[in-house]
Amino acid sequence: MGLQYLTGRALFAVCLVSLACSHGPHENISFLGEEQHLFTHLMEGYEKSIRPVKKSGDTLGISFGVTLVSIANLDFKTNHFEIVIWLKQMWQDFQLSWTPDDYHGISGTVIPNDRIWLPDIMLFNAYKLDYMDKAFPAYVMSSGHTMWIPHVRATAICNFDLTHFPYDTQECELKFGSWTYNDNQVNLTHIDYPRVDTSSFLSHPEWNITETTAKKNLKKYPCCPELYGDITYTITIKRLTPLYTRAFATPCVLLALLIPLMFLVPVESKQKTNLGIGIFVCLSVLLLMFEMTLPSAFSALPRIAMFYVGAMVLVTVCLIVTTITSSIWYHSPSTPMPDCMKRFFVDCCGRIVCVSSSSHYLMNTAEVSMTHIHDGGSDGDGADKVQMMHMSRGQGVAAEWRALTLVIDRLLFIVFLAISIVLSVAIMG
Repeated sequence: MGLQYLTGRALFAVCLVSLACSHGPHENISFLGEEQHLFTHLMEGYEKSIRPVKKSGDTLGISFGVTLVSIANLDFKTNHFEIVIWLKQMWQDFQLSWTPDDYHGISGTVIPNDRIWLPDIMLFNAYKLDYMDKAFPAYVMSSGHTMWIPHVRATAICNFDLTHFPYDTQECELKFGSWTYNDNQVNLTHIDYPRVDTSSFLSHPEWNITETTAKKNLKKYPCCPELYGDITYTITIKRLTPLYTRAFATPCVLLALLIPLMFLVPVESKQKTNLGIGIFVCLSVLLLMFEMTLPSAFSALPRIAMFYVGAMVLVTVCLIVTTITSSIWYHSPSTPMPDCMKRFFVDCCGRIVCVSSSSHYLMNTAEVSMTHIHDGGSDGDGADKVQMMHMSRGQGVAAEWRALTLVIDRLLFIVFLAISIVLSVAIMG
């Protein structure tokens, strides 16, 4: 019998009570007397601790379903999935049947749940299972069909996978079954559809339900030779990412794109190191915030955490390379550059990245000429000319070393920019 039919019968019973109340006082007393008489008749000799079957070998069928009302909390540090649900349970109790004509046409009644037999359905992977109203009654029809839908706050143990945080999708299972009876004694079946009912679900600001499934399982436990049945519901939820994107992903991507800009800062400004240290500190603060949000122990390290660490490694490498290129920039002009290095870096790679040593050479030659004029030298003085030639040659060597520094910086800018873009696409994807 479908849940809609039983619900309709329950509403019909309520209408009958209202109709009885609308009649005269004597008719109302008569109706209530019949209902009281029915309740007394049903409870007479009733044993709630015995499974309601006529023969011990009979199987009691229980239609079971779960209605998800809301997601209360997801605790990643304890792996707890807390939800509010309705547990829909329907079965036939032959002891609770009667003929409606004998009781003023009453075809259904409400009985307190502590007066009748109830299935011992448990959530096997539960950390806590709280019935929000333990006195919730059961609705019984004249045929003996009984419906009990308690309101439950369940906390299930769920293994969360935070590898793709904050763009993650989680799957949590709810395993329901009889704690005492095997499948030959109590047979669980789905109500109408093999999935979780989400028609009454209240939307959550952080999570969205994408899929629900249900599967009947039979399992043999070491304690007993019989098979025990359960219904396992799988709830798939996807995180709504705007908040976490603004708080974690976007700042990290922007900082990663700043890393290659360190190689475009002029060496003379001496601000490369300051920029690198600033980026490193910002990444450290974001990593601490990330650790406060999520547990420190992961089954699999989140990609965004690896992104933070990777960006910090890139900054460290940049600082090391910056120290080396700064020493090359101020290299002694008395040591000429090897020809092979000059041909490969300055001549070949320099043309690719648009760097030429001639500009530095002309600039340094002009500086030497101005220095000579201010020192009072004359063009006719031979000694001054020789000294000027030596100074000019030294400035040419220094220009080559500075050109080498610029070539290295621009090549590393291209390399680190490509690495930063790849990492950013990987984390945002």
